[in-house]
Amino acid sequence: MSEWTLLLMFIPTFFLISVSPGLCMMLAMSFGASLGLRRTLWVIGGELAGVGLIALTALLGYTRVLAEQPALMQGFKYLGALYLLWMGVASWRGGGQAGATRQEDSGRLGLVLRGFTVAISNPKSWLFMMTLLPPFISPALSTELQTLLFVALVILIECVNLLLYAYGGQRANQLLQGQGRGDLLGRVSSLLMMGVAGYWLLT
Repeated sequence: MSEWTLLLMFIPTFFLISVSPGLCMMLAMSFGASLGLRRTLWVIGGELAGVGLIALTALLGYTRVLAEQPALMQGFKYLGALYLLWMGVASWRGGGQAGATRQEDSGRLGLVLRGFTVAISNPKSWLFMMTLLPPFISPALSTELQTLLFVALVILIECVNLLLYAYGGQRANQLLQGQGRGDLLGRVSSLLMMGVAGYWLLT
């Protein structure tokens, strides 16, 4: 198997992992439903910065510290789960949308920081980056070149999926608003966030 074939195999592998529901995707869908796709782009920008930073640290080997400290990794996992649970409960208590709507007044920088904070506190990102990325690095190719390519691919694939979730949230909200059931998507999103958080806490 050539080194470039290994690189191409990474694309569908990471796409399937990225597109699965998680903290970042749920946040993008929630903001897309509440603020619309254009406003959500600032949140997505922050999330991509965070995911790119995690990918870079994984490729440079700094995540080995987490791998060697299981308690620290568990702490990240529970922190992310509790944060997701809090968002789900807050959104449910606010009629399914309040958790995201409050961010409308935070400005562009506030939205970017919200996305970045959520991304770097996402245990799914840390876990998969530090276990998935290193095996795809080939010693026969330039490490610097591969680092740039993998980080670029991670950001590109994550961006596509975040846009899909945000647009899906926006379109679903528009359809439900037209039927007089605008709070339904918010309720479903809240339940999904709480469900994912519960799964992380129990596993």
